[in-house]
Amino acid sequence: MDTMIQKKITIKREQGVFLAGCREFGFSDQSSLVRAALDVFIKEAKRKQRRAKIFKKAGELAALYNEDADLTVFTTIDGDDFHETG
Repeated sequence: MDTMIQKKITIKREQGVFLAGCREFGFSDQSSLVRAALDVFIKEAKRKQRRAKIFKKAGELAALYNEDADLTVFTTIDGDDFHETG
């Protein structure tokens, strides 16, 4: 099991009311609800970071592709259908 640490946080009154109803959402206590919410947030934040890195790298590669004639030599036949003969 992961080591647990305690944190003191300040939240809005409405958030406190929501946390107080944690059992309505299937959580045993307020801490388990907060942990689950943080897990979802962390997963989404990491996904966004990966997408941003991929987008940046795609832009870098697109620039390289457009500048390198060896990579664009077949551009004129893009979209042409090719069929095997034989």
